[in-house]
Amino acid sequence: MEELISIIVPVYNIGKYLNKCVTSIVNQTYKKLEIILIDDGSTDNSGKICDEWKEKDNRIKVIHKENGGPSKARNYGIEVATGNYLFFVDGDDYIELDIVEKLYKNLIKSNSRISACGHFLETYSDKLIRFANNNFVVNSEEALKRLFTGDDLFVVIWGKLYKKELFDTIKFPVGKINEDVAILYRLIDKAGTVSHIAEAGYHYIQRKDSLTHLKYNKDRLTLVPVLEECVKFIKEKYPNLTEYVEWSYTLSLNTCVILTSKNNMKKEYKELKAKLRKNLPEILKNTKILRKTKVKSILNVLGFSKFFVW
Repeated sequence: MEELISIIVPVYNIGKYLNKCVTSIVNQTYKKLEIILIDDGSTDNSGKICDEWKEKDNRIKVIHKENGGPSKARNYGIEVATGNYLFFVDGDDYIELDIVEKLYKNLIKSNSRISACGHFLETYSDKLIRFANNNFVVNSEEALKRLFTGDDLFVVIWGKLYKKELFDTIKFPVGKINEDVAILYRLIDKAGTVSHIAEAGYHYIQRKDSLTHLKYNKDRLTLVPVLEECVKFIKEKYPNLTEYVEWSYTLSLNTCVILTSKNNMKKEYKELKAKLRKNLPEILKNTKILRKTKVKSILNVLGFSKFFVW
């Protein structure tokens, strides 16, 4: 017997893209769905489109709320969801018509609590398939290793089917752009077993005006403390993964140092460079970090960030 799956869609000023997204959800081969559209204070026609879809399909619930960002919207969706499983779709993306069914069957067959797939990365000029090479069923430690190394697990909340119970004590952090990074490693830890299918089932649309393409500003620097929390968590619970998580942190820290330098964010640049300097001894000893990254770290500490092309 099919179980109820709740699909949560945060919606904010994406009227041009929303119909394509919702169409891909309502036409899923897996029919026992609860579709939760959360209008997060949209000022365009997004709210109206949500209401129109509600009239067409009785599986759709629409929630209109004041703008609070995607984390608040997703948390609200989790609270009202009645399904045994959760699947997240951003309102300007869309999904393959059979992906929910495939992820569900894979989750049941593998007895896992997270079932993931690869995705299509679509820009205005290109379309690439990513993270869709391998089928696997692994424990939390191996899944976290794959997450930190980018080996068929992408650090995003979408493209994965979750047992709802995972979110009983884990919520999206409000006020951080990097909410996926902040929550996913904790969900994987709690899951115990994670499975993956070698198929791209999610279409991730990178628009020029999307949040991830906004001009670099201090809000985006929330990635650094988020990763520092992750490093601390992993060192305490999965010491064998210390070098892998430090590798991931080092890459991001270097990126933030370079971008704050190029955007003349003097205070933030100074603080981040000091963090990099403090971590440099561990970076140089880390056997997982490539030599070119170690050299970049040294040059950033010495103040040559403005010479890097990014």
